[in-house]
Amino acid sequence: MTRQAKKDLERRYLDQVRDLLTDFPQGVIHEREQPDFLVNTADRVIGIEITELHRANDSQPVPMQGREAVREQIMQRAKALYESDGVPSIDCCVHLKDLSYRRTDIEPLAAKIAELATRNIPPEGTFASREQYDWVNREYFPEEVDYVRVARFEGMTESFFGTAGSTWAEPLAPDTVRSVIDTKDCNIDEYMRQCDEPWLVIVTDSRSMSTWFNSAEQVKAAAFKTRFARVFILRNFGGELIELTTARP
Repeated sequence: MTRQAKKDLERRYLDQVRDLLTDFPQGVIHEREQPDFLVNTADRVIGIEITELHRANDSQPVPMQGREAVREQIMQRAKALYESDGVPSIDCCVHLKDLSYRRTDIEPLAAKIAELATRNIPPEGTFASREQYDWVNREYFPEEVDYVRVARFEGMTESFFGTAGSTWAEPLAPDTVRSVIDTKDCNIDEYMRQCDEPWLVIVTDSRSMSTWFNSAEQVKAAAFKTRFARVFILRNFGGELIELTTARP
C-alpha cells in the first residue's frame, strides 16, 4: 500500500469516527504523522492516532497480515501479466491456499494464475467460468490454488483480480487491545509535541481478514491504563464505535 493510499484509508476511518461520535470536536482537520491527524478547535488541538488491530501470530512462520499482503501482491502481478496479452477485461477471483508464501513465489505463481485466467475467459454473453484443482488438470493447475472463477460482465473496461478466503473470527480480548495501547503509549511524548490532547482509534473488521473479530463484550467490560485522553474501538462490521474505559497509569 502506498503512503497516500494509507492516508486515504486513515481518513475514511476518521470520517467514520466523526459520524459516529456525537461530541466529535468541531475544527479544522490536518493530516500529520505521529499522530495521524490534528483537529484544531477554538481552544485546543486534539491529536488522533489511528491503527488497525491485527490478530496475533498463529502457527505459521509468517503472520496472517503478512500472508494476506503477499497474496495480494501475487494477484496484482497476475493481473499485470494477464493484461499484457491484449485480452478482454475480466473479473478474476482466485482461492489461494493460506500458506506462508515467499517473495520468490510471487512471479511463478502469478504467471500460472494469469494463464488460468486466460484459459477460463468465458464466451461473450455468458456470465462466468469456474475451474478447480483436480487429478485431471494438475499438470497445469497449481496446487496452491483451490479454484479460479472468471466472470466477463457487460461493459467492463478494466480487469479486476482478487482472492477469496475464510478465517475464524475470535473474540476481541482485553489483552489483545492492551498490547496495542501499550505500543502506542510509547509514542505519547511525540504526540504531545503536536497536540494538547491525544486520542487513539483502534480499527477492527477492515478489508483484511486478520483484523476480523467477533464479540467485543470483554473489552467493553474492561478498564485500560493509558496516557491517551480517550481510546476508541472502531468496528467496521455494523459501524460500531466503542469508547473504552481508561485511567491514567
